[in-house]
Amino acid sequence: MRQIFQNLPWVQPAVPPVIASLYERRGVLQKVKRNQVLKAGGDNPKSFLLVRGLCVYRIASAIKGSSSILSLIPPGRSMCDISAAVDERVNVETVAWRDCVVYAMPPRTLSEEMSKDPEFGKAVLADVTAKEESYIEGMVANFTLDPQSRLRTLFKVLITSYGIPIRDDWTVIPLLLNNSQYGQVVNLSRVSVSRIFSQWEAAGLIRKDRRSISVRKELFSDLYDWIDGKGAAEATYLTGYGKP
Repeated sequence: MRQIFQNLPWVQPAVPPVIASLYERRGVLQKVKRNQVLKAGGDNPKSFLLVRGLCVYRIASAIKGSSSILSLIPPGRSMCDISAAVDERVNVETVAWRDCVVYAMPPRTLSEEMSKDPEFGKAVLADVTAKEESYIEGMVANFTLDPQSRLRTLFKVLITSYGIPIRDDWTVIPLLLNNSQYGQVVNLSRVSVSRIFSQWEAAGLIRKDRRSISVRKELFSDLYDWIDGKGAAEATYLTGYGKP
């Protein structure tokens, strides 16, 4: 799963509680519709904390109809804070893949709090570093792993990120995406993802229905992780977020 850093690929870690608390105190709750762009090219002077739903960082391609996902963003994660804090534009779109609820907060709020409280500044620095490590891990995985290993790694990252133990028989993937979306994350076409899933179903490694995908433990038996050995990794839990 991880090849360089301690953070998982494709799914950035949850913000520390001290940062989440600032969004809750100083932010404004907003509802965001599926497929709505929260920020593109640095054009929105706000940072966000995702409370419910699913967002992504999307890299638009010059090829019409083609895009890649830099990061999946489940609840408990902050968004758009890095570029906003340094007042830099970046060619990344923050997009809602589900109907969402977010806290929206002016980016200067973070910098003001950092100037008043050095310990808060350290928490922000650690959070920014962890995010960047996750992005790099995702890119390294897409560059170095074969297609099946990328998908197997993504499934295990999703299970781990939601703090779900891997069962001896079947474990439900906690975040169901369509094949095109899986492909955008791991740099595969929809057809390639469908073909791999069909092979896994035939081998009895996964089972699918319209509402879920379940996987057997054997799917992860030989996944490499530089910290915990094959098939093991620590979870980054979603504490207190995403509840109805």
